[in-house]
Amino acid sequence: MALNVNVDPPETARPDEPEAPARPEASRRRRTMITIFIVITLGAVLVQNMPNSVIKDGLMVVARPYLNLTGLDQSWSIFSPNPRRESVFIVARLERADGSVTLRPVPAGVGASEYWHYRWQKYEETLSESGGRILWRPYAEWVVGQDRSEGGEPVRVTLLRRVSKLPPPGPRADALPFVDEDFYTAQVSPR
Repeated sequence: MALNVNVDPPETARPDEPEAPARPEASRRRRTMITIFIVITLGAVLVQNMPNSVIKDGLMVVARPYLNLTGLDQSWSIFSPNPRRESVFIVARLERADGSVTLRPVPAGVGASEYWHYRWQKYEETLSESGGRILWRPYAEWVVGQDRSEGGEPVRVTLLRRVSKLPPPGPRADALPFVDEDFYTAQVSPR
């Protein structure tokens, strides 16, 4: 018994359609870039997780900007053996030309904007440390710009640390009252 099977002939390129040129160099370049990205990322993460030493300190000078840029920076300082001893929030106090005063906390988000909120939280953490001094002026300028875009006329901006000391665990209150500490003040030039 014979079966008749129709087999379509293989498609061939038509003479009016040019053949797509093979681009192995683009594929090779792409693979090289991906490999470089993975190696740099792994290297930076490994450096960050090294035990404290002079070598780590030297390598972190190079790795820290990359870790900060990619959001891979992490600090285990909230855990043992040295947990944080205080809660700190950053608030901008804006004094306006009309005599009114407004307080603006660092932006926060909920729901789908949680990643955005986390980045602001890390920024706030950096602002509150003495190493974040370089960010104080740009943040104050940003807050002034936000207030102006909403129709405000700020004449002075002050950044405050709102600090509450955290007592050790036990039957006491969870935290002491918040105290405001000014750490940056600038006069705002008129528009």
